[in-house]
Amino acid sequence: RDLFGTGRLVRAADLTLGPAACQPASMSAADNTVTFAAGLHECGSILKLTPDALVYSTNLNYNPVPTGNLVIIRTSPAVVPIECHYPRRENVSSNAVRPTWVPFHSTLSSGERLAFSLRLMKDDWSAERPSNVFQLGEVLHFQAGVDAENHASLKLFVDSCVATPTPDRNSFPQYTLIDFSGCLVDGQLDDATSTFISPRPRQDVLQFVVDAFKFTGNSSNL
Repeated sequence: RDLFGTGRLVRAADLTLGPAACQPASMSAADNTVTFAAGLHECGSILKLTPDALVYSTNLNYNPVPTGNLVIIRTSPAVVPIECHYPRRENVSSNAVRPTWVPFHSTLSSGERLAFSLRLMKDDWSAERPSNVFQLGEVLHFQAGVDAENHASLKLFVDSCVATPTPDRNSFPQYTLIDFSGCLVDGQLDDATSTFISPRPRQDVLQFVVDAFKFTGNSSNL
């Protein structure tokens, strides 16, 4: 309340916020402070966009009302400009967030990728399959997903997918499961089952099934 730094305290009733003249939310007698609580778009605040920031501007208005001797006043009205700057390349929220929440751009810049997964699922899609052993004639149930955390919803697509006899994705031989920007190759064959599951369980999940197979001439029988 020592608005002018002179030691003379102003009255909370003489203070308002913005063109809408919003009243203070509370006042602390212990430390002589006045608290306003208002949303960024409330009390007549104005939003300006710059290349790097969102700038919300408003004013703190001081309009002293004469007390005691109504013939004179001892202080002058004042308008204090207020600006709140928010970087346009950050995530801004006034809501509570999970402690593990990470800004979207930080995830991209630090890891250069989101948390993608490709898992073998049980036949009913209820959980990950505990075994990766199949017999020829069985069907592989694949589920691709992306962990979006608290970010805006993402729709996942699989552009390409290959099978190799070793964990090295560049090893040979290779069998292409998905190619041509998201087409299941086995779906073009008469003697094979290959299809995407529709509808999706979620937009950030994609499920598809492929017939079990083995590489020709592979003596490991895997």
